[in-house]
Amino acid sequence: MRGRAAAAAPLKEFGADPVSARPVVLKSGRFGPYVTDGETNATLRRDDSPEEISPERAFELLAEKRAKGPAPKRKPAARKAPAKKAPARKPAAKKASE
Repeated sequence: MRGRAAAAAPLKEFGADPVSARPVVLKSGRFGPYVTDGETNATLRRDDSPEEISPERAFELLAEKRAKGPAPKRKPAARKAPAKKAPARKPAAKKASE
């Protein structure tokens, strides 16, 4: 079977975020552990241990991510115009010999 797997249970729960009033949880993702309030995701730093992270640190990471703002949108690559073809050359007309 293909498709997405069911969402994994959170590794840790921290309670409601003081800013968004949403529940903050620690999850394990494709690129490592992160904290989320369901709207904003913040990756843990290398020096933050998932087992030892405090609720205050989780709220701080989310606040930093919110202050940073959304990721900039990428512009699509400019398309090049197709190369112009040289006009077809007509064969030189043969002169009638006398």
